[in-house]
Amino acid sequence: MWQDRKRLIAEIEGKRSSRLICYLTSDRQNAAAIIAKDALPIFFNQLRLHGKVERLDVLVFTTGGDTLAAFGLGRLTREFSKWVGVLVPDRCLSAGTLFALNANEIFMTGAGTLSPIDPSITTPLNPIAEGPIPGQRQQPPVSVESVAGFKSLLQEDWSVKSEEMTVQIFKILAERVHPLALGDVYRSRQQIERLAHELLITHRSDEKEVQAVIRTLTRELGSHDYPISRTEARKLMGSQIAEDDPDLEGLVWDLYEDFRKELELGVPFNPGALLSQARASQQPPPVRATLQLAVIESKAARDVYQHEILLSEATVPGPAGPMKLAQQEIVRTGWVRSG
Repeated sequence: MWQDRKRLIAEIEGKRSSRLICYLTSDRQNAAAIIAKDALPIFFNQLRLHGKVERLDVLVFTTGGDTLAAFGLGRLTREFSKWVGVLVPDRCLSAGTLFALNANEIFMTGAGTLSPIDPSITTPLNPIAEGPIPGQRQQPPVSVESVAGFKSLLQEDWSVKSEEMTVQIFKILAERVHPLALGDVYRSRQQIERLAHELLITHRSDEKEVQAVIRTLTRELGSHDYPISRTEARKLMGSQIAEDDPDLEGLVWDLYEDFRKELELGVPFNPGALLSQARASQQPPPVRATLQLAVIESKAARDVYQHEILLSEATVPGPAGPMKLAQQEIVRTGWVRSG
């Protein structure tokens, strides 16, 4: 709980001679959250509580999110401190990695991972595909690197040299993916490279190495899900990745573990199970539940993004007769301040 975490935050601050803010987003199946623009004013208010400081640390756990939000958070930290550190206890992926590029120093535990920062595009022009439920249709995101990989497949693996054949193949691609969506893919790659560059040059002057880091993170790792370990991150980013510190690692991991238990990170949210528990306790639906989807926390204050939901049951036809399905109604959502 927060009162217990204050002690750990204070210990880390003492060891690092810094101020520490923690930002975690839920990875729970059916209750996940991402780095989003609505966190910017919340984070700003947290920074204002501390004022301008010599050193600022941010502990991050996230599976990704809005790249412009991550960039904005990076810029925001620089308004309050000339030296910024990022603490990575576990996953700091995609937009989280983009945010971490802003740091003068990234401290990773042995379990810490970064990832590529190549984005995916989701627009009304994305192709429509069948969903996991028969008859359900959805618009999957278009990965920048998937489109680039298609081009490499033609030119490198298939050795397509003929201009006429290339045109025909790309015509097939354009029939599956709207040309304007393909244009957005190209623009997105340009943007993510520019954002990464702007964050890195705030604390690195070696332009050649900066470009190498950006190229690797946006083009060379093959999959957006590729996990970059501490050892690999150190090879790629050099002294920006902090040296091992077992005592600090223990404190950072203990702090993360406390968050993990409270936010139930990694635990799928199962509405049906909650309804079953309520019935077993003689509590008829609807059942009220509160989901904690994101937290921004320091010693001074705690902000939590919550969904308050009502769970009920609906009877629908099924192959073997009527079946009951859980239904959710969000009755309140937003950031809640403590402290």
